[in-house]
Amino acid sequence: MTQFQTSAVYFQDLTEFFNDKHPQLQNYLFWQVRSHEIAEELAQETYARFLRQPEPYGILDLNAFLFTIAKNLAFDYLRGLKRQQAYEFIPLDSELPDRQADTETLVDQQQLSNRLEQSIANLPYKTREILLLYRADDLSYKEIASRLAISERTVEYHLRRAVLHCRKELVAWQG
Repeated sequence: MTQFQTSAVYFQDLTEFFNDKHPQLQNYLFWQVRSHEIAEELAQETYARFLRQPEPYGILDLNAFLFTIAKNLAFDYLRGLKRQQAYEFIPLDSELPDRQADTETLVDQQQLSNRLEQSIANLPYKTREILLLYRADDLSYKEIASRLAISERTVEYHLRRAVLHCRKELVAWQG
């Protein structure tokens, strides 16, 4: 049998394998990403990445390998989706008083600013540090993660925690 014939048989076997596993793979990906369209795209990308492997003949468990690729693609997709989502942060600079504002507004704004500072001061040390690096020093998630030797996901977690804490305290304060 020639190398071409061997390759043709191999790819025919892979096609049968893919067709057999497609419904199971599609369901797994849908369960991960909750979208039929995205699951289908990820399934196609899974097959493409599988076929681009330099040594596909050395893979011992095709099923496990296929689902590992799918799992990693779903994880990458979800991580990218989280990065795209904008978090609602309290705009610190919007609390600065307007020079034309009347005395009552200035007092209200000063009280709000003081309350926000107090709320930030009440945060756990690491959460406060990350919030200040992000808001005051204008560092990106990646820069903060690198500086503190933590993951970007941990930075996201602490920022989300800080915003929720401050929002909760300000809502409680405003009654």
